[in-house]
Amino acid sequence: MHKKILEDATLEQLKCFIDYAIKEAKSYDDHLYEAMEMCLYKKVYGYHFCDWMLAKALQGMVNEDGTHGGHWSVAETTSVAKQYGIKFVDFNEFDWNYVMNMVYSDYYGTVSDDVSSYVKLADKFINDKDAGVGKAFKYYVAMNYDELY
Repeated sequence: MHKKILEDATLEQLKCFIDYAIKEAKSYDDHLYEAMEMCLYKKVYGYHFCDWMLAKALQGMVNEDGTHGGHWSVAETTSVAKQYGIKFVDFNEFDWNYVMNMVYSDYYGTVSDDVSSYVKLADKFINDKDAGVGKAFKYYVAMNYDELY
């Protein structure tokens, strides 16, 4: 019965239903809300960042240099990737930006403070042959939402 109703629903009706369900979950249980949000997010975007999830991830960064948030914009890290010949094959520009900012955040003061050092670390991290597709997003989820799974 429910399956038939969902199959016949318009896109607008489905959006309203999902919006209502998520708001209800948030009003009762923040943990349930975050689990639902992440589940829906992965269905839409897979294991990759989009612009708003990247903004959420960068907002929470506490950098070794004493600052908070992202150090570089998406435009800056995309330009740097082109300059260094980094190809976006199994990741997108938002994944790359997250990793560049993450390595800056975590390794500032440990490596030479020039862009090439961060590019090399980010390239090794995101192109890790053992990790498969989506390493950047999976890392973020593991570091910030591990209790959901």
